[in-house]
Amino acid sequence: MITRLPKKFGYEISFDPSLSAIERWYVRLLGPPILGLRIRGRYLQPLLETLAFPGGARLADAGSGRGCFAFLLARLFPQAQVTGMDIEEDQIRRNNRIAEALGYTNCSFQKQDVTRLPASAGYDFILSTDNLEHLENDQKQCTVFYHALKSDGWILFHVPHVTRNLFGWRRPNFMGIEGHVRPGYTLDGLCDMLREAGFSIERSFYSYGWLETLVNDISYLITGGREKRRWLYAPVFPILLLVSKLGRPPRSQGGSGVVVLARKLN
Repeated sequence: MITRLPKKFGYEISFDPSLSAIERWYVRLLGPPILGLRIRGRYLQPLLETLAFPGGARLADAGSGRGCFAFLLARLFPQAQVTGMDIEEDQIRRNNRIAEALGYTNCSFQKQDVTRLPASAGYDFILSTDNLEHLENDQKQCTVFYHALKSDGWILFHVPHVTRNLFGWRRPNFMGIEGHVRPGYTLDGLCDMLREAGFSIERSFYSYGWLETLVNDISYLITGGREKRRWLYAPVFPILLLVSKLGRPPRSQGGSGVVVLARKLN
């Protein structure tokens, strides 16, 4: 593994061969210009850093997309084997080329429908970030994840909250994002669903404070949640990212996202 790379979240995608030279340097300077992804990383990375896995552990990023979280897992747990799963073959090929170029020998990507994970998969850890709201039968998916884990295995979820909290004003979360079948979840609702599947809840909290929600709303207005208007978004993104970092984590009254860490105890 190349150790001279900075530990910047998502830095690896600057090696995506489909990006132009300008885009690659933009990512190397500022990181991935996807605000929601960066905000999620800000909440999940510190939590991931509290976990420990034995040598040879098998970790999965279920719905890996651009691969940023899979690459993060590979860096945090070099003794483990990380598998990124997605159904987009072109993205899988790009991610595997990035892993190969960077010498990430403990990270690979494969085509896998996460709704069809075999019960014999035997993972030590599964990460699912903003995927559950895309699935019609979310309760069944929690059970699929449960059986795909080893005994004492861990699972970490991030999902949107059912509402967006902006200065204490709550409104329904976005439904215009491609593939969403529901706006999101409540914190208690997701925890109850995981308990019903057999999990023990280890930690649960909100993400996306009001300032992060505000700049994410602006980002959505520009891109439509589909990476549109890149010519406008590129100069605006650094400002949005900086402002988002000034926000405080949401307190008990709630945020616009939900994080739950759970464990399979038998």
